[in-house]
Amino acid sequence: MSDSAAALSVSIQELSPVHVAYLTYHPNAESTDMHAEIGACFRRVQTWVRELGHDPFTLTVGAVRLVNGQLASYDCCAQVPADVTRGSDGVDIQDLPGGRYAVLSIVKDPQIIGPAIGRFHQEYVPQQNLTLDGARPTYEIYDDKTMQYCVPIF
Repeated sequence: MSDSAAALSVSIQELSPVHVAYLTYHPNAESTDMHAEIGACFRRVQTWVRELGHDPFTLTVGAVRLVNGQLASYDCCAQVPADVTRGSDGVDIQDLPGGRYAVLSIVKDPQIIGPAIGRFHQEYVPQQNLTLDGARPTYEIYDDKTMQYCVPIF
């Protein structure tokens, strides 16, 4: 079975809110390598969290904000303890909302991620009659080998 014909691995989950340090990436016309620029933002946040004496890899989250199907911003986030209430050096603090999400588990391979997300929106969402909640951001939660693509639903 080819990757494009493989079944999507999706579950419906109740995600908890997450307290994070973050930097917001804003794509622009001069962006030549969006993935490298986002990676640099994540490394900067992780360094900041590590300098505070916390583990920057407890939970790594990308909060995606789309406008008309295009990336408007991407918050590069690392979970921090609740007692971290102020950012510095361009890093800020926020609470990402929890709630009900459709969670697509994807192997961290750039050639698989895009097509799987496309199939999720084009096939899975309509087949399951899901109603997306545009008031909350979509999350990409990363670990060593996989990415969880978490779409807020009602």
